[in-house]
Amino acid sequence: MKVLERILSTVLLTITFFAATSLTAAAQTLLERKFTASTDAEALLDLTASSPGTSWGTAGAEAATATIFVDDRQHQDVILFSGAKPFTYKLMLGRVAAGEHSLRILFNRQQSAAKATTIKIADAKITLIDRSHTEFPALAHTPFLFARPNTIGKFSDVPLMMYYETMKEGGLTTYRYTVIISNEDGGTQTAALMARWGRTTDIEWVVDVQVDAQGKVVNSTYQGVQHETKTFQGKREADHPLFLIKSDNNNFADALPAESDSAMRFTLRPVGVDLSNHSREWVMDQHPWTHMIMAEEMTREGKITTERTLGARIGDLRSYLYVDAASTQQNGALLSFALKLKNDPKWYASDLGISYYRIDRSGYFRTTIRLPQGVTPDKVERLAARCDLTGNPRSKEEIAKATAARCELNAINRVFLLDKDFQPAAALPVRSVSMTLPFGEAIELSLERKK
Repeated sequence: MKVLERILSTVLLTITFFAATSLTAAAQTLLERKFTASTDAEALLDLTASSPGTSWGTAGAEAATATIFVDDRQHQDVILFSGAKPFTYKLMLGRVAAGEHSLRILFNRQQSAAKATTIKIADAKITLIDRSHTEFPALAHTPFLFARPNTIGKFSDVPLMMYYETMKEGGLTTYRYTVIISNEDGGTQTAALMARWGRTTDIEWVVDVQVDAQGKVVNSTYQGVQHETKTFQGKREADHPLFLIKSDNNNFADALPAESDSAMRFTLRPVGVDLSNHSREWVMDQHPWTHMIMAEEMTREGKITTERTLGARIGDLRSYLYVDAASTQQNGALLSFALKLKNDPKWYASDLGISYYRIDRSGYFRTTIRLPQGVTPDKVERLAARCDLTGNPRSKEEIAKATAARCELNAINRVFLLDKDFQPAAALPVRSVSMTLPFGEAIELSLERKK
């Protein structure tokens, strides 16, 4: 038995060595660097790079891929979605012990688009965060994500950035990690994404890591397939939980790919955020380049159309009004918005007349209203909110519940369009007031125009 174990161990080592050697042989070394840690720490990398001739919106030239080795071990892959434009990719190199370490960055031709010929590195800044740093615990428990197998080589559904929230209660601290992905190939259709979520990116909660006052992990729960909350039972790299992006709507599994040592994975450095008064989409606004990547992927995948249609295709993302708000829906109430343009008798609705497209959840949210192509902020004349009711109440109990249905509109945080570069433009002057709407009623929201 021991002989067999030694043989299997040798075979696995040989396979791992062969995979790393094959990658090295097919790759161009872009940068090699040594760095020294005085104590164990989380190593961070700000990689400023570009790939001439590539563009996320162009099929066959989507992006170049860099593969990073730490201490001669394949650590992560970086898909340069910003293309020919220099961009700083904020990454994690994981836990390093005291002593000298090596960083090596390769141009991975195998995982790059056909027309990607090179990568230019402008800067590679390494920062060490040790246990004395206030951000160490949040960085130390950041999840590392393995690519969904059916996205590799497709330049679709790529993790763009990660953020974390911090919640304290009863001597315990919970770090909640969420990833923003360029799109979702499965799940909600594109038109519904814009109406219900105000975006075509996919924003997915990954894992909650709860630690005690000594920093020991007490509990870890994550979002499994079909949005099931599950207890994490997988592997960790130091304190980093490892996940596979499993489903086409980007839910997760704590079981890793068979060849995880050489599989494509992403180790993004998360940013800390406070969402107590903001929607999740607000994070995108703080990193406006995410809107550009969102738009380019829609264009490349043929999901942009001038037709007024439903399903997989939508209008140019610059032709939507984005409404960021907060509300509480009671007893099956549904919230939607509508807009009227100057010199246009029509009203344009966020729900497109479809019940499922209305906002049925409470809290901070984003929705959109599709407008005619080329609309500018000065063309907006009136904006209204409307409260509707779920289903068709018929029984005595259903009618009694429906009678109390209402939408409590708590805040209008921001209303805006995207500019010509797909960046959030200046907010429209919508007065934010709290109001309650019974079902079947609508109310006009005040636009404070400059005189």
